[in-house]
Amino acid sequence: MTPELFLRLKRLIRVEPYLPKTEREARIERLYYKLDRWEGNEGTSQALIDAWIEQALEPLNVNTITYDQLLNLQGVSPVDAAAIIRYRREVGKITGLRDLRNAPYLSYFGYRNARDFLTFEEPDKKREFHGHLLVRIHNTPFFTEEAEATAIIPAASIENNYPDVYTRFMGSWGRNVKVGFSFWHALYEPVIYQDLGFARIPRPKFYLGVENQRLGPIQVRKLYLGNYTLAFAQGVVMENTDFFLPRKSGFGFRKRFIGLSGDNSRTRQYKLSGIATELQLANAHLFLFGSFDSRDAILNRTPVKLDGQIHYPVNQFIVLDQRFRYAPGDVNRERLGLSWRDAVRELLYGFRFRYDLLPATRIGVTYYESAYDRLLRPDIYDIVDPQNANQLRLADGEVFQAYGGPISDGRNPFWKAARSFRRVYGVDLQSVFQNVAIQMEYAELDKSSPFTLFRKNPRAFVASAYVQYNSFYLLALFRDYGLGFDNPYQRSFSNYRRYKRTIFERYFYLQNPLYGQLYTNNPQPQAEKGWYFYSRYQVNRKMVLTVEYDNWLRKADDASQFRLVGTLNFRPIFPITISLRQKYQGREKQNRLTTDYFENYEFRGMVRARLSRFDELGFIYSSSVTRFRPRPRLYYPLKMGIAYERVNTAGNMASPGEALGGFFTHNFNRHLKVKGFLGYYKGFFWNFEDTQFLVMDSDRGALRMWLSVYSRISNQLSMRIKYTRDYAYPITYFHARDADNEEIPSTGGRYYQGDWIQPTQDFFYLEFSYHF
Repeated sequence: MTPELFLRLKRLIRVEPYLPKTEREARIERLYYKLDRWEGNEGTSQALIDAWIEQALEPLNVNTITYDQLLNLQGVSPVDAAAIIRYRREVGKITGLRDLRNAPYLSYFGYRNARDFLTFEEPDKKREFHGHLLVRIHNTPFFTEEAEATAIIPAASIENNYPDVYTRFMGSWGRNVKVGFSFWHALYEPVIYQDLGFARIPRPKFYLGVENQRLGPIQVRKLYLGNYTLAFAQGVVMENTDFFLPRKSGFGFRKRFIGLSGDNSRTRQYKLSGIATELQLANAHLFLFGSFDSRDAILNRTPVKLDGQIHYPVNQFIVLDQRFRYAPGDVNRERLGLSWRDAVRELLYGFRFRYDLLPATRIGVTYYESAYDRLLRPDIYDIVDPQNANQLRLADGEVFQAYGGPISDGRNPFWKAARSFRRVYGVDLQSVFQNVAIQMEYAELDKSSPFTLFRKNPRAFVASAYVQYNSFYLLALFRDYGLGFDNPYQRSFSNYRRYKRTIFERYFYLQNPLYGQLYTNNPQPQAEKGWYFYSRYQVNRKMVLTVEYDNWLRKADDASQFRLVGTLNFRPIFPITISLRQKYQGREKQNRLTTDYFENYEFRGMVRARLSRFDELGFIYSSSVTRFRPRPRLYYPLKMGIAYERVNTAGNMASPGEALGGFFTHNFNRHLKVKGFLGYYKGFFWNFEDTQFLVMDSDRGALRMWLSVYSRISNQLSMRIKYTRDYAYPITYFHARDADNEEIPSTGGRYYQGDWIQPTQDFFYLEFSYHF
């Protein structure tokens, strides 16, 4: 090396002292980019996210891992999981990554995802306490259909202006003891306290778990006290989450956590509080679970006599955005003291028995029973405003089929206060042969008949087949849900949530607009029957095609619906990726006599440049139009006394939307990252904004911008801060008219006739994450 070359290199080299790291700290450093994505995930399966974080930092031995544990890993399909288990049995021991890659029928995608969670030697069994703490604070409002309804909450009902705060912690002592807690306070809702006798604290969720213990020949796989989560098979009988995820097939990005886990998610309505365990004896698995907790519900205003006392039955269970004590604005129920928060208590218990015929072939039976301390009397007329009772239609048959009435009345041998019950049971089958996976689940809601198998009782059925190759896979799924199968813990595949297109969706017809949450927050699937297909084909290294097609029938009124989505990802040269997505969706396309008809065309195009240091620069364009029948209720004359007959002068028959924007990501180094977006939209527009998925709608058009900063303050501590501003197109046509549609004459003082009004919205998002 010459002196000249040495001087040139000297400016480019930095010498630092070596800092020794533990194995956990080294994995945090290596997988920080994945932890960044998981920790900010706004998804609906918190158990999956927790499992991924825990197992990425404390990997499992591939030579002892179970099929269920593999199945719960990110990006690992049933075919991939079965391939690893079968290969391990054939060779006796998998010694390394190269050996793992040789497993027959293991896809490259599955291999790349699984390797981050696996080790090939028995991990160190020394007991250390490790954990992860996350705090998330933001003031983002609700962007779903109830936005207008939640905006009319009386100021007197809002006890504070606190933002949305979500805190969760999960820890482990060694590999067999788990502990966790969480607390979630929604935007503007009152703080709900837990009375400990000597003090009051905000009501948390908490769990304590023990795993992988021996009790003679029986292995106690898991034992959890406190709050826990359950999900079995296809989610037809049991999956306790408050959130609805459309097209939850169990594959790809629509996975569910299978089995038993501690619960520190945002689920509040359907949380399970009690004890649950998973036992194993050879190939037989037994889950036992019991829970006792309160549920939010709308009570009937008309009482009944029960045991000589006044009794207010349950009308509908409801998942609340903001858990006020009473529905704001419903003075009648508030006067009667009928709170919708913790309105009814539920005792739930059940079991699941599963037998593994082969490592990836199993059959199972699941059963649960719920007992309530109030009668179940669903009554649509006690929720709909009496003046709008004539607005019911065929789709409201789903409401009339809600479970309840005298058939639900009954006592419980374990709880003297029980007045009604619900009983659901089902069977399921799962099997993998080479590169084909088959899964199915059948369930019934007991209505005083024994197991009837597709006959008397309301029923639900899901079956799917999945074929996988390295560059191609195909998923075919069939579902058939009976109209009367009203199981509050059902979370199986569906395009729409329960009560879609019923009067509950049109909240302005209800006694209180906030009762529209019976639809907008309902986690149950709609009663429907249909086929769903999803396929991905990698043509070559530069081009990937995906096609998604769904065709189904809504059971309530036999309305036919379809959804077709095609996506092309093309990389003409290395840094550039072009993504084109086209959606075509419709309902009752062939029926010209119904107002249920609609057609939706949506196109999204994205150009993304991958730069050095994982930087990126991109542009997005979106265009959509929804066509529908003109609504008669939108007719009204502009001048009194003029009849326009069949001419629609006020409504429209289409809703267009368009958006154009640009985004960027810049990594200053491995510890500091900045993201941003600037765009204009008019009409309906959805977008991923860093870790949030948001839906916007503007009739006049709006300019939207956001900036996000992510910083790894240390190897264990990270912070994310995001600021969003939305400028709507100014209003210059504001004026007032009286009940006869006549302009109000100008009077003295301040009078707004056409002033400039600039609607703007500002949002913030803060997140802190700590690993130890």
